[in-house]
Amino acid sequence: LLAEAEGMGDGGNITDGEIDALAEILGANSLLGSVDMTSCSRPGHETGLRSPNFDVRANKEIELLDMDEVNDIDVEETLNQIQNNDSSLTHIIFNNVPLEHEMVDSITSAMVDNTSVKKLEMCNCAITDDGIEGFITMLKTNKTLESLSIETNKINGKKLRELVQAMEYNETLRELRIANQYFTAGVGDEMAIAKALVNNLSLVKFSLNWKNGGARNSADRTIMRNNDVARKKRQGLS
Repeated sequence: LLAEAEGMGDGGNITDGEIDALAEILGANSLLGSVDMTSCSRPGHETGLRSPNFDVRANKEIELLDMDEVNDIDVEETLNQIQNNDSSLTHIIFNNVPLEHEMVDSITSAMVDNTSVKKLEMCNCAITDDGIEGFITMLKTNKTLESLSIETNKINGKKLRELVQAMEYNETLRELRIANQYFTAGVGDEMAIAKALVNNLSLVKFSLNWKNGGARNSADRTIMRNNDVARKKRQGLS
């Protein structure tokens, strides 16, 4: 569908009407996935979430994807690599490893000045609201990270909102996944998240368990806009 979008519009520009039409066509397969289990790396390939993983809001069990293996990552060693800016470490997968608050803070603090890691996955790591300040600082300062996944943790709507608002200061992150939290975000939080997304031009993939249709539609339009911006950059149109 994105490939088809490149042919839409006059002179390579996608109009608001075409964005609306594409957002409706994309539907459940939108760039804003509600609960996308494939977003977190799978064991047997790169390690990931255990299954089954229960979606507490949808009151249903997410489709199993053969995620029975446990992540055997050496957390301390990986932290040392981040702190030492090891150039060989570009993709970190902490998925399914319960992390103490102090360790979460150590990881995000180390990521502030890291210039090697491009993808950080911390799904199902028992991250709570107390750890979000570190992620906010990281997003405001790190200029290398392109993908962050912190799905399936225990972060409330207010903290998710603050996290997304930090994206106003980030121009390099292309993918942010925060869906499937233990706590449900309120309508006010969802509207604030959608509004905050407008101030960012780099995100082309975003996940959240949307409940409010208006907020989701607004976010859809923003992500579609950002994909159009990225497409034109690739084609040398801007």
